[in-house]
Amino acid sequence: MDILTTLAVSLPSNLIGKWLVQLSELLPSFGVTVIVFTIILKLITSPLDIWQKISQRKQSKAMARLQPKLAKLQKQYANQPQLLRQKQAELQKEEKLHPLASCLPLIVTMVIFFVVFAGFRQLVAYQNEVIMENVYGAYLEFNDNAGNVDAAVKDYVVSAEKKAILDSNAEIGDDALNNSLNEFSAQIDAQSGAGWEKYSAARTLYGDYMDSPEKNGYINKLPLEQKAIVRGVAGAYQSRLNERLADAYEEHMESFLWIKNVFMSDTGTNVVPTAQQFVGGKIQAHWDVSGVSYDTLAGPAQERLNKKSFWDVKNWNGYFVLPIISVVLSVLTTWFTQKMSPQNMMAGGAEQQKSQQRTMKMVTYTMPLIMGIFAIVYSAAFALYYFMSNAVSTLFNIAYIIITKQLDRREAARSLISAK
Repeated sequence: MDILTTLAVSLPSNLIGKWLVQLSELLPSFGVTVIVFTIILKLITSPLDIWQKISQRKQSKAMARLQPKLAKLQKQYANQPQLLRQKQAELQKEEKLHPLASCLPLIVTMVIFFVVFAGFRQLVAYQNEVIMENVYGAYLEFNDNAGNVDAAVKDYVVSAEKKAILDSNAEIGDDALNNSLNEFSAQIDAQSGAGWEKYSAARTLYGDYMDSPEKNGYINKLPLEQKAIVRGVAGAYQSRLNERLADAYEEHMESFLWIKNVFMSDTGTNVVPTAQQFVGGKIQAHWDVSGVSYDTLAGPAQERLNKKSFWDVKNWNGYFVLPIISVVLSVLTTWFTQKMSPQNMMAGGAEQQKSQQRTMKMVTYTMPLIMGIFAIVYSAAFALYYFMSNAVSTLFNIAYIIITKQLDRREAARSLISAK
C-alpha cells in the first residue's frame, strides 16, 4: 500500500523546503542532504560575499588613509560636536565612504538565515508528516492482514502453555521447557495434537469476539476462562502491532552520526516527539476521521526510543554537540567579519570610540548565543545547516585573509620600490 497516495502529503510551499526535499531524494541520508545544500547555497551566494569583502577592503583602505585627517578634525572641532560630524561626513563623502557598509554582511546574513529557517520549519513539518503517514500505513496494513491475528493467537496459546507447564512443575529445566514448547508449537503448525486443539479453540473464540457488533457485551457474557483467552489474544495482537508501529517509525526516521532523529534537536530531548512537539498538524485530521490518534501511532516508538528520565543519556536524541560548536564557529565567523570591516571614527573622541567597540563586542558574542538557542530549540537538521554555514564561512574568511595579506605585502613591496 502506498500510504503517501492515500493521504497525499503536500510538499513545503517554501522554495528552500521544496529544494531540500528534492535534493534528499538524490542523496543517501538527510544529514548529507543538509551538508550538500549548505555548500551549494554558499556557492550561489559567494559572488555577493566576494563583492562585500572587496567593498569592505576598499573601505578599510580609504578609512586608513583618512585617519590622520579625521584625527585632525577631532582636535580642531573638539568642542563643536555637530560641526565635527558635518565635517566628518563631508570628508567621508569625498572618499566615497559609506558608514553603513560594514552592516551589510550582517543584514544579508540575517535575511538568508530567516529565509532558510522558514524553509527548514516547513521541511520538518513535512518530514514528520511523512514519517507518521508511513506509520499509519503500517497500522492499516497490519490490521488488514488476517495472518497477524493467527500469529497473535499462537503467541497467546504458547505463552499460556508455558505458564501451565511452570505451574505444574516449577523445577523444570530450561532445556526440557523449551523442548515441550517446541513440540507444542510444532503441533499447531502441523494442525494436529493438543497444541492444535487449543489453538483452534482460541482462534474461534477470538474470531467470534471480533465479529460481534457489540464487543463489550459479548465478552462480558463469557465465562472467566474464555474472557482470559480473548483478552490474552488481544494483548498478544496489540504487542505485535506495537512492534510493527515502532519498527515502521524507525524505518522512516532519519538519523545522522550520533543524532538519532535529525528532525528533533541535538540535545537531551526525546527521539520521538509528543503530540505537543509534533510539527505539522494537517495529517491529524485524517487520524481523527479514522479514529486513530497520534499517541496510538507514535506511542510504541516513544516507548522504545524515548528517555525514561533526564539522566537516561543513552536515549537522548543528541548530546548538544552541534549547538556548542555552532556557537563557537559563529563567534569566530562574526569576529572575522568585524575584523575585515572598516571601523568608522565617530564624533565624541576616545569615549565614543570605546562605546563603539563595546557595541561591536556585544554583537560578537550576543548574536552567536541567540543563534545557538535556535540550534538548541529547533531541529538537528537546522543546527547542522547552521554549523556547516559557519564552517564554510570561516574557511572562506581564512582563505580571504591569507590572499589579502599576500596582496598587501606585494603592494607594500611595490610602494617601497617606487619610493627608491
